[in-house]
Amino acid sequence: MSSAKLLSAFQEAHGHLVARAGSEKSVYLGLVFKSYTLRTTSQFALGYFFLIVLGIAERLISFGIDSIRDKPGQPWRIFPRACLYYVVTMIRYVLMIAIMYVYVEMFLIICLGLALGQILVEVIR
Repeated sequence: MSSAKLLSAFQEAHGHLVARAGSEKSVYLGLVFKSYTLRTTSQFALGYFFLIVLGIAERLISFGIDSIRDKPGQPWRIFPRACLYYVVTMIRYVLMIAIMYVYVEMFLIICLGLALGQILVEVIR
């Protein structure tokens, strides 16, 4: 794909997001099954807080998966690990979808949440 076509596709996608949000000053945030349009400062703050909490939860649940050790003769431990993996995978996809909206501040907030979660994991270890 040429750079001109890629730029055109990006501009078209951005135009769709702005059209869905209603203006240049608001951001349309779709999270798997529910979508939100962030317009006010308090809505942005709440959305950012939610994404930070998701980032921290992803790191802590991943740590929880690693802390459940397999022992010979105890195959029942596979089920809790699989359930936690299911939850953490859903969180990762929600964060990925939020990043795909190409809103730089949201990308930085998600990275901040993941970094804070990793700091907590390192402190717990």
